[in-house]
Amino acid sequence: MAKHRQDAILHCIYQQYVGLAYYIAFDILQNKEDAEDAVQETFVRIIKNISKISDPFCTKIKNFVIIICRNVSLDMMKKRELAKMEKLSDCISNKHYEADPYDVVSENESLQIIVDAVHELPYRYKDCIYMKLVLELDYQEIADILKQKAETVRKRLQRGKKILSKKLEGIGISFEG
Repeated sequence: MAKHRQDAILHCIYQQYVGLAYYIAFDILQNKEDAEDAVQETFVRIIKNISKISDPFCTKIKNFVIIICRNVSLDMMKKRELAKMEKLSDCISNKHYEADPYDVVSENESLQIIVDAVHELPYRYKDCIYMKLVLELDYQEIADILKQKAETVRKRLQRGKKILSKKLEGIGISFEG
């Protein structure tokens, strides 16, 4: 009977959030097939944790789906970028690349450092920064998703950007979010 209940919970979560998960994944990956793969992986991870979910209509479930999907998509994007870097490295070593390789590699390394620094932020800041800068949601939309006041979201963004800016300045990268 417990298995049937878990299946029902998963079905409810899937029906309610598959569209949102696809939107998030596509926004990050900008590719239909990759977004579909990310959504599939998101729900595989939810299945692995389904025993921890007792109410599919709980307000925390939406945030859970958003965060898992975002992390899956960002991981996929990182892997894709690493593959591009390897191809670039091959091109440079084979001398088929005409742009200044130092500039290209330096730019990609800086971007990776920024992404890593965002990942290191506490969740309350990381999620707000991600939704604002990547998903381009406004304060009220973020507040609705996180079930917070818009003013709380604004403060978290302000504090998160300040922490991120200090981290990056400490390693010589200028950031103005």
